[in-house]
Amino acid sequence: MGELPRSAARSAPPVHEPAPEDVIDAIPTPLLWRFTAMAVLAGGLTIGGAGVGSGVDRWIVIGFVIVLIVGLTPILIGSRRAPVAPEVLEATASGSLPTVLVLIAARNEASVLPNLIADLGAQDHRDVDGSPRFTVAVVDDRSTDGTGAAVRAAALASGIGAVVQILRREGADLVDGKGAALASARPQASDADVIAILDADARVGPGYLRHAAQYVAAGIPALTARRRTLHAERSMLATIQADEQTQDGELQRGRWASGGCSEFRGNGIVIRRDLLAAVGGIPAACLTEDLDLSTRLAAEQGVTVAWALDLVAWEEAVPTWQGLWGQRLRWSEGAIRRFFAFGPSVIRSTRLSARARWDFAAYGAQLVAPPLILGAAIGALVFGNPAMAVSLFGSYVVAGGILAFDALRWETGPQGRPLGLAERLARSVRVALFSVIWLAAVTGALWRMAMRRGIVRFDKTARAADQTMPVGSTSTASGRRTP
Repeated sequence: MGELPRSAARSAPPVHEPAPEDVIDAIPTPLLWRFTAMAVLAGGLTIGGAGVGSGVDRWIVIGFVIVLIVGLTPILIGSRRAPVAPEVLEATASGSLPTVLVLIAARNEASVLPNLIADLGAQDHRDVDGSPRFTVAVVDDRSTDGTGAAVRAAALASGIGAVVQILRREGADLVDGKGAALASARPQASDADVIAILDADARVGPGYLRHAAQYVAAGIPALTARRRTLHAERSMLATIQADEQTQDGELQRGRWASGGCSEFRGNGIVIRRDLLAAVGGIPAACLTEDLDLSTRLAAEQGVTVAWALDLVAWEEAVPTWQGLWGQRLRWSEGAIRRFFAFGPSVIRSTRLSARARWDFAAYGAQLVAPPLILGAAIGALVFGNPAMAVSLFGSYVVAGGILAFDALRWETGPQGRPLGLAERLARSVRVALFSVIWLAAVTGALWRMAMRRGIVRFDKTARAADQTMPVGSTSTASGRRTP
């Protein structure tokens, strides 16, 4: 946004995207993708169903277990490796740290976004004279609740009005979704060194931007913050989501450390601006801009995404089961689309190691697992032989439980002590059972893609009401403490 005035939180002129006059499939679904989705779904169901009692069921199960073991082992080992040695990270504090542009997409976020603006106003990433070494760009994406005015007021109240820009995005035929809103700001053309993307409901501690800049100064070109859930203790649904985020964090951290093709997560993205420019900016016409951007970085630049324990972005839990299902269905379809769109280029990439290409292929192959398990379950009902279905389902749940148990070593109780063995085990079992939702979501997403007609809509996740930071969370959220 170098071309926009850095005025005291004045609204910039509307941002219009160059789009066809008649936008039908703004987020495309090529016919080949539809056929491929149906082939994966039908193939998995057929192999799972036909394999029951056929004599090959044992080999299917053995192969499934081997894939899980081979995939899980390097992740469990690698997750113990920090992206940067603490002494190297600390050494960057004495130099001039990169400048940061914070980018936020917002549609009807007046109830939550002022909290994040206040957090940004408290950031200590500043020059010696106290002036911020960061700017903030909020894309007000056709909001009708006064989001822009709320941001303007919060910026002025927080003392950062001069570095906050509000870009109003208007138009009836614009590509829908968070990625399109972020891309419309063209952050790759800004004069900042680093782009930090946060969700509108995020909360961060005062050292967040400085610590992110330290990681980049230490040689990490792309990383994701650790995502934590606000008030996870207040409901079972929130607690499960919090533990699942921790489990996913270990998965991505381990993939990166073992040379795999690790990925961004939407809240807490940090990337060098020149690297973002090299891949053409943020993907617009997609359901999961974080996955699409990760895959383009890998294929075109050979860069995988580091994952930091001590850079923390808090976020809300999805408040209802219905909302959670919609979110997971969108994530699943976005992941499938990402593999169809960029999978061949990653596999052929000469910039990636053989390990990273294999990891990406193995991660994509897991799309077959849900219809395979469902097919085995159907076969168990038809042939009265549940052994294959039970073995596949049990292996899937056990693998998730092992990953969750290992990841929960990062979690602490109310007094800051590590979780007790019994609680850690119970929460691991709960997360493992909860992971069954992915079997349904991936299967549903494959079916939905195969049947796609017309415009693909981006379903916005509902917000909860309480945005207060947890008591005692300041140090963790700031990124100053390394668990």
